[in-house]
Amino acid sequence: MTQPGLLPSTLLQVRIDDGAKSAWMRSALDLSFPDQADVSAWRGFADKSAAVAKVHLTAQSADALSGFFRAEGPDALLIENLPVDPELPPPPSNGRRPASKIAVSEAVIAGLIEQYATILAYSNEKAGAPIHEIAPAAGLEHVASSTGRVPFPCHTDVAFLAPYFSPRGLLLFGLLNQNNAPTSILPLDHVLNSASSALKASLAKPIFRHPSPATFELGISTIGPVLWKDQDGACRIAVQTHAVQPVNEEARVAITEFRKILEILEPEQVVVGPSAALLFKNDRILHGRAAFRGERWLQRAYFTDCIERFREAVNGRPQEYAFDARELLDFSQRQKTVAPSQVISHSRN
Repeated sequence: MTQPGLLPSTLLQVRIDDGAKSAWMRSALDLSFPDQADVSAWRGFADKSAAVAKVHLTAQSADALSGFFRAEGPDALLIENLPVDPELPPPPSNGRRPASKIAVSEAVIAGLIEQYATILAYSNEKAGAPIHEIAPAAGLEHVASSTGRVPFPCHTDVAFLAPYFSPRGLLLFGLLNQNNAPTSILPLDHVLNSASSALKASLAKPIFRHPSPATFELGISTIGPVLWKDQDGACRIAVQTHAVQPVNEEARVAITEFRKILEILEPEQVVVGPSAALLFKNDRILHGRAAFRGERWLQRAYFTDCIERFREAVNGRPQEYAFDARELLDFSQRQKTVAPSQVISHSRN
């Protein structure tokens, strides 16, 4: 659900009909969530989930989903009335998937993504789980991250590994959202339309320090740009707006101006409620949320359209999906193929 009048062209919305939802639910109930350490078992689950989704997606939703994964497709897609677990355990406060949870939502998540892309994870984040539990974590409620309740400014995920080893996109799936806490989404094009040529030129320089997020078990940062263009000339972005640090005076001025633009622009507010999936392109959409109260439990999956790039960088097994961020950074520094030009170790306070 979106607020009327806010950036109406940002988000494509489709809804699964009740008959398709019920049939998909029956098929998903036959699937069991695998041991995440068993890459072959995960591959089998993902393949079965994709096959089930392909059977049960309605023509309209299938067209919308395939369109989203095309380069020229929309940058954000909301699919509503999806199957969800008929019974849920309490939301996890430790960041881990409850052992008693059945696998309906995970089958839907994998089914939506794995027809067109590949789910990926980082071994340094949430123990390398392919699907993340996004709920307030005990003792971390006041951290601006997926574990907190405090405001989380608009950002992109895993910016310190951009562009080649950050996720191409994200999927957020709603399990519980007691007070309809919305997710903010802000398209890059709206930011670019509000930025001066001088600002865009500064943001494209490797003069910004990108720290690893609070959810990663790392203490490193990389230096690189905020904006860059891909091989087709499309502009892309990678930034934690609340945590990025300037390297010099030009960067300080640019980040100050960039943050002012974000304060002025009104992002679209999307309630990811139970049975809804929000997909968006991580390098084309900034996302965040306001502070919230009550119970909120989403699941998140990262995906990429080029998993072989990750596997080749770490000499991974053919079916590998979870990668060590340090190894990816080491590879990028050796090959000089990514924007960050320097990796800096630091201690967290």
